[in-house]
Amino acid sequence: MKRIGTLVASILLLSAMSSNAQIFWTENFTGGSTGLEVGSFSSTNGAWSLAVTGTEDADPNPWYVSCQEAGQLAGVCGNTCAAAPGLGASLHIGSSLSDGGASYNAGGLCPIICVTTDRRATSPTINCTGKYNVRLKFYYILNGQGTTDDGSVYYSPDNGATWSLLVTPPKTTVCSSMQGQWDTLGVLLPVSANNNATVKIGFRWVNNDDGAGSDPSFAVDSVSLRTPVSTGPPSASMTASATTVCEDSSLTFTNTSTGTVDSARWSAPGDSVVAAGASITKIFFKTAGTKTVKLYLYVGGVKVDSASTTITVNRAPSPVITKTVSTYSVPALYTAYQWYTVGFPPTPIAGATNATYTTTVTGSYAVIVDSAGCKGAAVYFMPGGIQSLSGAENTYWLSQTGSNTMNLHATQNLDEALYVNIYDVTGGRALSEIWEKGNANKEISAMTLPAGMYIVKLGNAQTSVALKWMKQ
Repeated sequence: MKRIGTLVASILLLSAMSSNAQIFWTENFTGGSTGLEVGSFSSTNGAWSLAVTGTEDADPNPWYVSCQEAGQLAGVCGNTCAAAPGLGASLHIGSSLSDGGASYNAGGLCPIICVTTDRRATSPTINCTGKYNVRLKFYYILNGQGTTDDGSVYYSPDNGATWSLLVTPPKTTVCSSMQGQWDTLGVLLPVSANNNATVKIGFRWVNNDDGAGSDPSFAVDSVSLRTPVSTGPPSASMTASATTVCEDSSLTFTNTSTGTVDSARWSAPGDSVVAAGASITKIFFKTAGTKTVKLYLYVGGVKVDSASTTITVNRAPSPVITKTVSTYSVPALYTAYQWYTVGFPPTPIAGATNATYTTTVTGSYAVIVDSAGCKGAAVYFMPGGIQSLSGAENTYWLSQTGSNTMNLHATQNLDEALYVNIYDVTGGRALSEIWEKGNANKEISAMTLPAGMYIVKLGNAQTSVALKWMKQ
C-alpha cells in the first residue's frame, strides 16, 4: 500500500515556506495518553470542535487527540509517544472501539458494527488581523482507500459559517513496520484570509463501510499559520529617475513598496509603459503636460494599495527656419543651437552654434536647438522633399538622393529598431523596411515607386513619427 503523492502547483513544500516566514499561530495538540475526542479538547488557542459533515453510521471513527499517535517530523515512522517520543500528541482518526493511534475501522461488519464516517475536526477562531499572504503548514500521515477513505483540509473565512476545500493531501509512505511515515505540507490560504479576524481551519475524514482500506488513517500535528517576514499591510511607494522630462522621452521608475504582494502593475494613462516589471519599469511620455504615473499592488488578484507621482513633461521646441538671401535663422529663444548640412549622413557645421547661419552655398540645412534640456529640430529644404519632426530623445528627417533613393536620418543612433512603412496618397502601403538598432541613418531604394507624395511612418513601442515625402 505504499504511495508517494506529488504536490500540485498551488501547494508549497516546507523548504519554500520556512526560511522567510513569521509564525503567528500554532497548534501542537498537547494531550493525554489516550482516548480524548477532539470535541473535548482545548488548548491555549481555545476549544476545538467536531462537525458531522455528511452521512454517518452508528459507530463512526472518531477524531482523537492523544499520544497514541505521536506527532513526528517529516521522514519519521509513526508510533506512540511512549515508544517513539516525538513532538507530543497528535490529532488523529482512530476506531470507535478504542484509540489505537492512526488506525481506523474500515468496516465490513455491518449491521453488527457500522462505521461510515464523514466528520471534521474544527479549529478555534484564528485572528489574522494585520496578516497577509497567510500560509498553513502542518505535519501529517495519511492512507486509507483512494478517495473513498481519505482525509482533506478545509478553510472558513467567516468563523465557520461557510467552508471550502483547501487541499487534499497526498497519501504518505507506509513504513516497513506498517506505520505511517510522517510528511509535511504547506498551502497558501485564500485572499479572504488577509487581515481577517474570523478564520478557521478544519481537518476532514471520510470512510465508507466496505471493509477495504489500509492504515494509517489521518493524523495531524504542529499546525501553524505564518506570513512572510514583511508582514502587515503592503504599502505602495515609488521613485522616478527625474520629475521633469521632455516630450518624446522616457523615465525609469522603481518600485520601493514594502510588504509582500502577489503582483504589481504600472499605469500611465495616455503614455506608453515599456519594459514593464514588478520592481522597475520604463515609461515613454509622448506629449507635454502634467502626467500622473500610478503603481498598484495586488494580493490574490485584489488591489490592496497604490501610489502615484506627478511628472512634468516639457514641450520640445519646434523652431521654424527662415531664409534671407544666404542667411538661415531661427528665433533667438533657445539656449543652444547647432546647424547641419543635410546629406547622408547629416553633418554638423563647425562653429555654427548661433540662431543664424550665413553661407555662400545655397542648399538644405537643419538646426537642432535646446530649450532647458529639451531638443527640437527644423530643416530648411530645397526642392527634393525634405521633412523633419522634432523630438527630445531623437529627431528624425528624410532627404532624397537622385530620384530613386530616400534617406532617413536621426540625430542619435537608434536605441531600438524602427518599423518603416511607406504609404501612397490612397493609404495603401507601398514599402516596408526595418531601420536597425544602433544606426542613425537608413537608405531605402524607391526605384519601384512612381513620383508623387508619400507618407513615411516610423514606429515601435516608444516612437510614432509620420513624415511627408515628395518623390521626384
